[in-house]
Amino acid sequence: MSKRREFDSPSEMRYYFQVNRDVEIQVNSTESLQYISYQVIGRGDVIVASTVQIPNAGQRTAIVRFLATYAMAPTARVIVQFIKDGGEVIADVVDIELDGVLQNYIKMDVSRDEAEPDTPVDISFEAKPNSYIGITGIDQSVLLLKTGNDITHKNVLDELRTYDAGEKSDSAERSMLWWPGSFTAHQVFDKSGATIITNGFVNDYEPSLFQRSNVMEDSEISDNMLLTNSVDADGSSSIKVRSNFPETWLWDNVEAGQDGRASLKSKVPDTITSWVISAFSIDSLYGLGLLDTPKKLKVFKPFFISVDLPYSVRRGEIIAIPVVVFNYMRKDVTADVTLENIGQFDFADYTNGNSNEVKDTKLELYQRKKLYIKANSGSTTSFLIKAKALGHISIKLTANSPLAGDVIDKKLLVKPEGETIYKNQAFFVDLRKETSFEKNITLDIPQNIVPDSEFIEIGAVGDILGPSTMNLASLIQMPFGCGEQNMLNFVPNIVVLDYLKNTRQLTTAIETKSLKYMETGYQQELTYRRSDGSFSAFGSADASGSTWLTAYVVKSFRQAMPYIPVEEKIILDGLQWLSNNQANNGSFPEVGHVSHSDMQGGSSKGLALTAYTLIAFLENQKATPIYRNTINKAIDYVVKNFPGTEDPYVLAICSYALHLANHPEKNVAFNLLELKATTSDEKKWWKRVGRANDKQNPWAREPNSVDIEMTAYALLTYLQRELVEDALPILHWLISQQNEQGGFASSQDTVITLYALSQMAQKVTPGSMRLSATFSYMKSGQTELKVTQDNAMVLQLVELPKQTRFVNIKATGTGFAIVKVSYRYNVNVTGAWPLFSLDPQVSKSSNANFLQLSVCSGLLEGDESNMAIMEVTLPSGYTLDNDALPSLRVSNNIKRIETKDGDSVVMLYFDKMMKKEYCPTISAYRTHMVAKHKPVPVTMYDYYDQSRRARVFYEPMVASPCDLCEDADCSKICKTMPTTTESSGSSPVRVMQLTTSVIVSVSILLIQYY
Repeated sequence: MSKRREFDSPSEMRYYFQVNRDVEIQVNSTESLQYISYQVIGRGDVIVASTVQIPNAGQRTAIVRFLATYAMAPTARVIVQFIKDGGEVIADVVDIELDGVLQNYIKMDVSRDEAEPDTPVDISFEAKPNSYIGITGIDQSVLLLKTGNDITHKNVLDELRTYDAGEKSDSAERSMLWWPGSFTAHQVFDKSGATIITNGFVNDYEPSLFQRSNVMEDSEISDNMLLTNSVDADGSSSIKVRSNFPETWLWDNVEAGQDGRASLKSKVPDTITSWVISAFSIDSLYGLGLLDTPKKLKVFKPFFISVDLPYSVRRGEIIAIPVVVFNYMRKDVTADVTLENIGQFDFADYTNGNSNEVKDTKLELYQRKKLYIKANSGSTTSFLIKAKALGHISIKLTANSPLAGDVIDKKLLVKPEGETIYKNQAFFVDLRKETSFEKNITLDIPQNIVPDSEFIEIGAVGDILGPSTMNLASLIQMPFGCGEQNMLNFVPNIVVLDYLKNTRQLTTAIETKSLKYMETGYQQELTYRRSDGSFSAFGSADASGSTWLTAYVVKSFRQAMPYIPVEEKIILDGLQWLSNNQANNGSFPEVGHVSHSDMQGGSSKGLALTAYTLIAFLENQKATPIYRNTINKAIDYVVKNFPGTEDPYVLAICSYALHLANHPEKNVAFNLLELKATTSDEKKWWKRVGRANDKQNPWAREPNSVDIEMTAYALLTYLQRELVEDALPILHWLISQQNEQGGFASSQDTVITLYALSQMAQKVTPGSMRLSATFSYMKSGQTELKVTQDNAMVLQLVELPKQTRFVNIKATGTGFAIVKVSYRYNVNVTGAWPLFSLDPQVSKSSNANFLQLSVCSGLLEGDESNMAIMEVTLPSGYTLDNDALPSLRVSNNIKRIETKDGDSVVMLYFDKMMKKEYCPTISAYRTHMVAKHKPVPVTMYDYYDQSRRARVFYEPMVASPCDLCEDADCSKICKTMPTTTESSGSSPVRVMQLTTSVIVSVSILLIQYY
């Protein structure tokens, strides 16, 4: 008998048991047993460990009994072993699948299976008493596009199995035929994720295996060869206008009563679709409960209109509004289909004889077409319009027949041409000692802007953090899709909660909103965590963790612990990773990719990063005793090197770090920092050493994130020294750099500056608050905003006329406030002073219905940039080809791809840009018929240095209105002239008609099936 297998493996069978029931396993041996020991491992922990004595000499069987508990689920691993007289350890293992993992449950009943639009529906629930019940109702068409966002039993089981340190089976279900789990006793423990410490002999001999051609794989075995006890795997007269078309109907919660029951009543939206309704329950005692199968509610009426609109168009473009009218009645009907116009667009007209021009005529209030629709079918038509009003315009369609009718009102977003430029001028009005304040503001709006694109707004708020508190979800106008930028969803909420709590201004509404954002940001940030405990900008896509980001995250997670559950181990793992990567000289080098060169490297050789990482250790007070040696080495490195630097950014961070550490050299650092300050107009700030051409570069005059960031550190240093009055000029400058949302130029400067402002705000008290700010504009326009103690936290906003170019602000009273003038406008010209080359080219392979755009870009000045972002806006009616994105993602240059605005804007993240150009290609399909396209922008910018940017416009292949119209709408010249675009195969008109027919067929199939 082989020594590698002295008793029969219990893994020859597959076992299923229920939680809270006894498990009994029979162990068969080929020789006599005196005892057996066993351990039950669940989720990586040893739950049960015991020994069974064998009473009868010569007995070769034994029984292992234990109670299956929730801590073992979903898979309990049972290791059985004994030691022979010669000292050899004999072992084997078996996995026990446990059903009943979830202790809670949820049952749901919908009062009807089918409903007409805008009718009430009752939904009832049953769960464990007092359970929280979460409910979602999602449009089935959305789920068809993307699934995986709901919680399923499989999700839960997969998550629980991640705690098992042993080897996993290649398939979710084990083979139902015998397959040995291991060959040796050593492999029993090793593959089970267990370590054995013994002075006995643990056999690790692995014999050679020879393949035999007559051995069948599982997949080759027919069903009748399997074990028989296998287990299965897991029209009224008044027609109501339909105008409510959300993708999500229900996103709600209820609480079960003492009897475990709850109910919800809600009106179904106006969309003709099937709604997928799902729910879960959760309780502090019984945990999670999931619905076995979501419910479906079909919303339907026998006669209805369907219209498909693009996400947005630009003013002046021609759009075909495709209309499908469905008739599920028994008789054929002829319907009048009408598109109403309230002056927000013009109907296209070609009577001037030019097929490429649309004649401007007097306002048409409506257009009407007759449409014949067969029973149980649908018919199509379209209307050509030219958008002229900005914002969401009304597309109101009516279909009337002798038997039934329908009215639908959808909104189409019309944007101005070009790219939007944002400006903000904010002032800290301090009337605690002064009696009045006056400021004249000239709006910097150029002459060549897109007509009617201006938006001008004034505002006032009586709290230093007021603008930021009101706009926590949109503090900056830049994307934040990497690990560092995601912290913008997280840290400002901590700052606001700390500040409002300490100043006794925290309201339930702000607290609820902030906690929600924090929890979302925390969970999202964990996706950038690596297996070694570090964090990086793009998570597992990066070659290694980032010193800078890891320090940033562990510092922020510690600050969040009073508000949300944060796993202590995550913080300690991050600190340990930082400590392990500390250099012998005490510095913290950047072992990951450099995204922010001023912080992570540059001429200072990582001095700023060392000071920044030191701050993370100092602010994690719990860990300070553990890492005292690490901290001391870092302090010594900073003290030794900061006197030799001329970089104000480095001095600002080093000065603050030494003040936090209360080191004697903090005064020297502060004095050096003071020498680098700039003062002007009662403001004080610090700025980087300018590049040669900064005076000519208009973007260099915009708020710069590095300048803001170092000035915020300087403010924190002043506060450490209790120099509150001396810090007021710094406060004035920082407020003047804010954007209209209360944020700053980028994510990092926004986070640190909000923290500095919150600390300053707690030191500066307004006393009595009764302040009046009067804004005068144009010839006689005047608006007064009053700030009192009662409305100090309310951001008051008033829109001014578009023609305003000059504003005078006068303030009187007592207290302080932030007053601002915010404005934005559009430009459709190439950006001045580009510091990136940028060349968008429409490929020759493009045609009327397919766009392939190649965008070449490189850095024009310097060797390399910080992390850079390219934003590509697609022409109206085009949607990104997501199937082509994998070819971009495999590039080493592109680290992340994001889309927005209905996949009509693509954002490409680059680690850095260099002088050598890189040319990504974007593919898109024409999903909506649009002609006379306006040029759209491609922009490139350095995320941490806004003076480095470029903007260029491009156009797709030319499309005229004649390419969109149907015969009834086209003049004779349109019918006889060839179209202005060419494509292989069908013409655009034909493609549109075919597409519409497909929509009709698919819609019929979906409705009949569901």
